[in-house]
Amino acid sequence: MTLLRSLAAGVGLAALATSALAQSAPSAEEIAILRAQVQALSARLEQLEAQSQTAAQAAPLAAGSPAAVTATAPRPVQTAATTPAPAAPSVDWSTGIPELRSPDGAFTFKPRIRIMVDATATNGSDFGARNIAGTELRAVRLGGQGKLGGGLSYWAEGDLADNTISLNNVFVAYTRKFAGNDLEVSFGQRLNDRGLEGGTSEDQVPFLERSLMISTLSAQRGAFGVGVSSKLTGANWHASLSVTGDAVGDGVTNDTTTVMGRVHWSPMKTEKGFLHLGAFGFIEDLTPFATLPSRGITIDSHFNDNLRLSTGAYANPKGAKTLGLELGGVRRSGWLLAEGGRRVVETASRDFDQNGYAISAGWFLTGETPPLSTRTGTWQRPKVLKPFGTEGYGAVEVVGRYDFADLSDNPTGGEGDAWVLGLNWYPTNNTRVSAHWSAWSVENRTGAFLGEDSGNTALLRVQTGF
Repeated sequence: MTLLRSLAAGVGLAALATSALAQSAPSAEEIAILRAQVQALSARLEQLEAQSQTAAQAAPLAAGSPAAVTATAPRPVQTAATTPAPAAPSVDWSTGIPELRSPDGAFTFKPRIRIMVDATATNGSDFGARNIAGTELRAVRLGGQGKLGGGLSYWAEGDLADNTISLNNVFVAYTRKFAGNDLEVSFGQRLNDRGLEGGTSEDQVPFLERSLMISTLSAQRGAFGVGVSSKLTGANWHASLSVTGDAVGDGVTNDTTTVMGRVHWSPMKTEKGFLHLGAFGFIEDLTPFATLPSRGITIDSHFNDNLRLSTGAYANPKGAKTLGLELGGVRRSGWLLAEGGRRVVETASRDFDQNGYAISAGWFLTGETPPLSTRTGTWQRPKVLKPFGTEGYGAVEVVGRYDFADLSDNPTGGEGDAWVLGLNWYPTNNTRVSAHWSAWSVENRTGAFLGEDSGNTALLRVQTGF
């Protein structure tokens, strides 16, 4: 405002000078009028300056009020950058096969693939028909599994073997926490939880064929049955219970009914290893059968149908009871396991015993930890330390087994045993090349190959599984 007053004074002087130039001798009256006008203009300017200072002092308070903020805040501008885009589905390749996931992770889908190709030869038998060689697609399995949200999941897969298609694991499951542990209840068909070897998927067992003991202590309906299964799993233990019928019914008679349970515990767990303890058992209602036909149990060669151990037939069966025990452990890169048990077939005339046991061991020459799960009590795929083609040459495991089965309590039942020595090479976690050799002996009391016999079988397998 000082500048304005100076300007006003300048204007007044300019007016006086202009008047002086216009009139060489202004009158006293004219000078007095001009002076009064300048004084009035200066007073008005002083008044305006006082009002301006009062408004400046009130401005900071007004700026902090909600009204001022509302009035002065800039309006947000909606642009594509500030609008969140919807999350896209993801694909996880960490296991070597794509797993599709919804944006929230509630729904997933992962394909399942398994291919097993065999080449085998048997010789040394007294029966020429048993000394045969050939190749076989041992199994080609396709399917998928995933989550459905809300604790629900599914699994469905089919298997092509022996030029026939069959369904294997096909079920819907519900999983939740129970007392700090994992509880799973499934409805449908899934692999029996029948011992360590019998409860493991076929492509993850260290040997190329299941032992005589596991095949002997098998339910009449086989390794699969449709029904309800439950499993409670802790940090180093699990317990399971299932009630199932047949895998495939004939639609004319009742199914057999099987109630099966298993428990396992892995105590003394340290960084160097652990102990494995387990037991399994099941009871069967066999009344739909008038006669149980003789079963042929594989002896280290799925390809050679002439090399089988016969169980013998059972007339008027009523039921069966089975009990098996497991003892073993892991120490650094080695493992040792013993499994055995008895199955009693109850008939109208009397009961018949079926016995079997197996002792097996293995060692990873390349330092891997044996993939025996302390949570589920089953074999898993090994975690190869140096996969082939990237850092090293894969994992190498030496395995050996002796197994025995005695069905001779039945006059038409046989008896057999086998020594197996094998080498497993795992180029990656999901691939395996195995060469196994076995020396076997068998005595059958029924069928085309009667009496005692012995020989050896060589088996080579290439497989992959996801």
